[in-house]
Amino acid sequence: MKKVFISMATASLLLTACGSDEQDAKLTKEIDALKKEKAQLDKDYDALKKENKKIKEDLDKKKSDLDDENKKRQKALEKEVEKEQKEKLEKEKALKKQKEDEEKERLKDKKAKEKDILEATKQKEMPNTIASSTNGETSLVYTKNDVPISLNDAGMKVEIDKLQIFKVTKMPKGQVLLFDGATTGYVVLYQVRTENTTNETLYYNNNTKFTAGNHSVFSDFASFIKPEMHESEMKTTKNNYNAYAPKESTISYKSIAISEADYKLLKNKKASLVIQGGISKSKTFDNQSQTTSKPFTFD
Repeated sequence: MKKVFISMATASLLLTACGSDEQDAKLTKEIDALKKEKAQLDKDYDALKKENKKIKEDLDKKKSDLDDENKKRQKALEKEVEKEQKEKLEKEKALKKQKEDEEKERLKDKKAKEKDILEATKQKEMPNTIASSTNGETSLVYTKNDVPISLNDAGMKVEIDKLQIFKVTKMPKGQVLLFDGATTGYVVLYQVRTENTTNETLYYNNNTKFTAGNHSVFSDFASFIKPEMHESEMKTTKNNYNAYAPKESTISYKSIAISEADYKLLKNKKASLVIQGGISKSKTFDNQSQTTSKPFTFD
C-alpha cells in the first residue's frame, strides 16, 4: 500500500513538472510574438514618422513656394498698379495741357474777334446784314457813342458802347416778318459788353427792351448781325447760349426791328431802351434777379 502511494506521488510530481514546462514554453512563445509585434510597430511608427516628416517638408515647401508666388504676384500687381497710375497721371497731365492749350487758343481767337468788332465799330456804319436780310435799301439815321445805360447786378455787368439806327426802305411787301410785312422800317443796332464778375457760372439772356408808347419789343441776338459778331462766337459754353462761365466776358452786337410808328415816338422822345435783368445761378432761372437798368431815352 505504501508503495502504491509513493508511485502516485511520483507520477503527480512528474505531471506537474511537465505542465510547468509547457506553460513556460507557451509564455516564451507569446513574449517572442509580442516582441516581434512591438518591433513591427516600432518599424511602422518610424516609417510613419518619416512619412509625416516628408509630408511636412512637402507642405512647408509648397507653402514656401506659394508664399514666393504670392509675393511675385503682389509685386507684379503693385508694378501694374504703379504703371496704371503713372499712365493715368500722364493722361491727366496731357489732357490738362490740351485743355490749357485749347483755352489759350480760344482766348487768343476771342481777343482777335473782339479786336475785329471794336475796329469795325469805329467805322461810320456798324457792320450789319440789314440790306441782304431785307432785300431793301439802308441808310444811317442815328448814332450814339458811349450810351449812358448800364446794368451792374447779381454779379453781371452790362454796358452798351455804341448804338446806331438804320432806316430800311423798298423792302418787298409782305416778305419781312420782323417788320410785319411792311416795306419800310428801322433797325436799332448796338454793341454790348457783358461780364460775369463772379467765380461761379451765371445764367442771363442778355437782352434789352425797346418801348415806344404802349408797344414793346425785345432785342434779337442774330437778326441783321454778321455771324462773327454773334455773342455765341465769344462764349466758352457753346451748347448753352445764356450761360456765362466764371469771369467770362463778351463783346457782341444785338438788334431790334422797329416800325415807322415806333420811330416817330422815338423822335418825339417817347421811346426808351432798358437793359433787362433776370440773372440767376440756376440754368432753370430759379430766383432770378428782377433789377433792370435805368431807361435810356433817345435824344
